[in-house]
Amino acid sequence: MNPFFVMPASALLSLREELELLAGEWAGETLERTGFKAGMTLVSTLDVPPPPLESFTEVFTQLWSESGLSRTKVVRVSTEEIVVTFDESVEAARGRRCDFTRGYLAGITSALLGQRYRATEMVCMSQGAERCVHHLIPVSIPPAGTHPSAVASGKRYRLEAGCSYLIESEDSREAFEILEEYIAHGSPVLCVSREYPDKLRKTYRLEGAQMAWLSYEGDGGHTMEPTNIPLIYSEIKAFLEQTSGAVFLISGLEYLVSQTTFVKVLKFVQLLSEAAAVSDSIFLLPISPGALTTREVKMLEREFRNLRTANNGGNGNGWGPDPRPGSEQ
Repeated sequence: MNPFFVMPASALLSLREELELLAGEWAGETLERTGFKAGMTLVSTLDVPPPPLESFTEVFTQLWSESGLSRTKVVRVSTEEIVVTFDESVEAARGRRCDFTRGYLAGITSALLGQRYRATEMVCMSQGAERCVHHLIPVSIPPAGTHPSAVASGKRYRLEAGCSYLIESEDSREAFEILEEYIAHGSPVLCVSREYPDKLRKTYRLEGAQMAWLSYEGDGGHTMEPTNIPLIYSEIKAFLEQTSGAVFLISGLEYLVSQTTFVKVLKFVQLLSEAAAVSDSIFLLPISPGALTTREVKMLEREFRNLRTANNGGNGNGWGPDPRPGSEQ
């Protein structure tokens, strides 16, 4: 059993103040992600069995009473939405939105029901409301299928699970073609891209893939600001933790570098490469070599397998038609 502890309210508030100094407007998002992880861990550590939806209120209320964050009431439970209200709040008492509480709420709910939930605080006492109201909505994640074998017949790309691949090209077409193939073979797929998701769906067969857009323009969909590297990492990590045999792609590395620094982005992709190894997933990173310095390209090449030279037990280059007898040449 992993050890855990209960954080005093004063420590949580002090943490928030320091985060506001360090992270500015992203302090709330950081606290939300911390709360989500704490909620997931609580359920896992206590080994609470998944309850049926009709028993969610009883089980959730018992768990929440251990937090000391607030008094809560579950007012609605359905497959489409869960609504929870709070009559008091440690965070709202200091004039802040309930960010850690929101993440903790989503984490407990996700762990109990076995599906990722995202919580939105519709109204907050810090803004003069009578009580805080949170809506929880299930996040659609493609179901995990059987991870395709690296030598499956009829497959063009045979990549090794747990590995990360660098795709050096002036466009990302080949990377998206790999996604198409893995989707067709039942793998859950996440695509984080500079390209607008609707445009990608018109160009490639990406039905069922989870999409995220690197942009400052919130369009009501899943948009991530390119400077908010911690959020992007957290979303990808959460996806990997809830899927099996996943494939994920980041298209737009050069854009991330232009909006932050190469050092920060390099650390980001190194962490994702480690996450891919731990989760037995495949990480695809297309880059345009001409948009980066020679030194930057070399540093990335040291961290990743090259799609065309990696020897995965097939025809020696990790791609191309299956050369086995009776396969298509």
